[in-house]
Amino acid sequence: MNEKIDVLDFIPKTVFVGKNQKISDLNIKFDDLYIYLSYRTNIVNKGEITGVKEHSLTIPRFVSRNKETFEVLGLLQAEMGKTQNGCLNFCNHEYNLVNLVMNWFENELEINSGAWKWYVKVNINEPEDEEYKKKIEEKVISYWLRKTKVNIEQRYPKAVSYVKNTQNKILSFYGYGTLIIEQKKNLLSQIIKQFVKSITYERILVSREEDIRGFMRGIIAGESNVEIFTPDKRYRVYITAKDDFERKVYQKCLESLGIKSKQCNYALIISKKTNHIKLLKQKLLCLSHKKYAKFLRIFPLYDAFPEYKNWKAEQNKPHNKIPQETVDEIIRIYHQNPKQACWKIAEQVGVSSIKVNRVLREHGLGKRMMKTPEDKRKNIAEFAKENPEMTQKQIAERFKVHESVVRRAIRKYS
Repeated sequence: MNEKIDVLDFIPKTVFVGKNQKISDLNIKFDDLYIYLSYRTNIVNKGEITGVKEHSLTIPRFVSRNKETFEVLGLLQAEMGKTQNGCLNFCNHEYNLVNLVMNWFENELEINSGAWKWYVKVNINEPEDEEYKKKIEEKVISYWLRKTKVNIEQRYPKAVSYVKNTQNKILSFYGYGTLIIEQKKNLLSQIIKQFVKSITYERILVSREEDIRGFMRGIIAGESNVEIFTPDKRYRVYITAKDDFERKVYQKCLESLGIKSKQCNYALIISKKTNHIKLLKQKLLCLSHKKYAKFLRIFPLYDAFPEYKNWKAEQNKPHNKIPQETVDEIIRIYHQNPKQACWKIAEQVGVSSIKVNRVLREHGLGKRMMKTPEDKRKNIAEFAKENPEMTQKQIAERFKVHESVVRRAIRKYS
């Protein structure tokens, strides 16, 4: 069932204009597909009004009422600037979350992913060594261009920004900074901010359970931290929010999902095994891959926790197991001609070459990968540290090994 949200319900009647935040009437027209918006401002030259300028925007009237929409609304509530400065922005250090937001704007509001202005902020002092600075900037820019749909032509002249109030002077090997994407369109900015605010402050608590779950998934991805302190068995999920009303909204949302939390200063704290089980089963931390990975480390630390073992067993059930007759056919074809490539066998059997390779490996057939010597692994890890601007793929090509060898070597010796 393809349900829709009517954006017309969230359009304000007036907009803020200029540095002085003057209020201007908004002209609204619409049909079954689009909303046409415009407002006028005076053109002033040397203190005199010399003309009138019209500002306009056309957006789709309806957006999908689905999981992705409420996840993005939660992310925007968590990570979007709220001031009426004429600029819509979003920032995050995980590319999958940036891609989720960009794809939603492209699919639902017809804003091309390559149209976002952008820059990268890294949490180190600006390097004095120009050569090191060049390496860092090449590394982070290349990473975000590779991992997201940002357009290199849309980057700001100062594409990398540094932090002054930090003691960090060297970027970690796995550090790529935070990507900030922006749309400097006053009308679009105010409409999206009004949309997000209305959902958060007025509608989310009376929404369907699946909508609340999606919204909180976005909030947790943007505003949470996972704490694991084993000496006193303190395992917690924090959701930070300075605004008292927002914290109460998030707390009530969690309550509607059967999860208890308590307020402490500017945060909600979710502790206790029963609440963590509910977070796990409802996949409320799965949007942020890094936070989810850390969250999963909590469960083996609990004593007598069969619920997690049962859940993990359920998740690990193979959903695409190859039928035995297909396995037998792959082995038969291989023995007919052991030198033929996996993809040729895959075409004959009607499965992917990955599955063919898996079957052959499980039965001790096919080409076997030679184990990389330990001293070579150490050389790879050392080379990666000394050349942070190079990707793992480039390092793998240099040492003539598979990219996974580079990844494991870095992980082992970092």
